[in-house]
Amino acid sequence: MTEHTDGFTATASTHVAEPPERVWAELMHPGAQWMLGANIETDFRPGSPVTFEGHFFGRQFADKGEIVAVDRPHLLHLTHFSPLGELPDVPESYHDIRITLTADDGGTLVTVVQGNIDTAEHAHRSEQHWREALSTLAHRDSAPTSGP
Repeated sequence: MTEHTDGFTATASTHVAEPPERVWAELMHPGAQWMLGANIETDFRPGSPVTFEGHFFGRQFADKGEIVAVDRPHLLHLTHFSPLGELPDVPESYHDIRITLTADDGGTLVTVVQGNIDTAEHAHRSEQHWREALSTLAHRDSAPTSGP
């Protein structure tokens, strides 16, 4: 977790023992709920809306954002806003999320960098949530490694 001029940043990564194309397919699968059980709806085209709906610690949520860039099977860049964060729904309140897939020995390194987080505490929580999400994506129970 680091602080930048545009807020704090959370980083998490894990290794998945599959090639980037297979990991990408799992990320993009319409029924996939690897992101903390959220149902993700979008066409994954730059400029398109994206919604994240589900339950988190017993609370229903309906988050939203926009797809910024897609470079299959290496990058998914999107924005994210959660009404549960109690911030105003203005562009300055949206998180910037980059999910990168890099081929490595025996599979894929998946890294998530979430920027524009308002407090160190929220950044720490986001980092923990991304570690859980990546652990689910990697289909394993142990905690993934954190990023640099």
